[in-house]
Amino acid sequence: MSVMTQFQPKMFFQQISRIIMRKPSVADWIIRLVTILLPGIFLAIILLQPWAEPKWMFLDTLTAAQLSGECCSTYYGFVSTVGIMLWVATAAVCLFCAVILFANKQSQGLLLFALTAGLLTGWLALDDAFLLHENVLPSLGVPQNVVLGIYVVLTLAYIGTSWRVIVDNDYWLLVLGAGAFAASLAIDTILKSLDPILVELEDSAKFIGIFCWASFHITTLAKTLINSDPRN
Repeated sequence: MSVMTQFQPKMFFQQISRIIMRKPSVADWIIRLVTILLPGIFLAIILLQPWAEPKWMFLDTLTAAQLSGECCSTYYGFVSTVGIMLWVATAAVCLFCAVILFANKQSQGLLLFALTAGLLTGWLALDDAFLLHENVLPSLGVPQNVVLGIYVVLTLAYIGTSWRVIVDNDYWLLVLGAGAFAASLAIDTILKSLDPILVELEDSAKFIGIFCWASFHITTLAKTLINSDPRN
């Protein structure tokens, strides 16, 4: 029987209520603080540094080079590239942990969590690196909004197969990341502007979302492996 057919609404809401009432540990607060501070400090440095136009550092490298009308500089797409590196690192950690969980015959729920998160994150890394939803797929006749809708469905599928692991861990990181992604998506799809302020807002929100996603999955799987008994 699949994980989806085992879904029981009553059990789900009971577990949600229990998790909401649970007090976060000191480690949870430290991870939350680091997850907020690190991208905040990084983005503040990018926005406040006096040497380069932040807009070109936020846009992906190809778009920045095309729009600037100048010789491409090494700092073009810097924030975007760091974001792609976070996607790739998270996908690698998730898929590596999935292999370990499979080899050790540990919880199927944890295995599905690591595997689905790794595959979804890996695809998002490819999308970010090669502008799949912005250029490639629309050029093949697939509208951008349709692609984004598919991504929402894939994310819901990930949540559907992994909700037990998510609610058993510090899911607030995912909530914060989802809010940041939603803000970035709203700016991108509704305003569709290359105004520097909007570009910086959109891509700052996106970077925070990526960082929260990475923080949640890496710390969750790290705690899982640290707390697992290799004799089981």
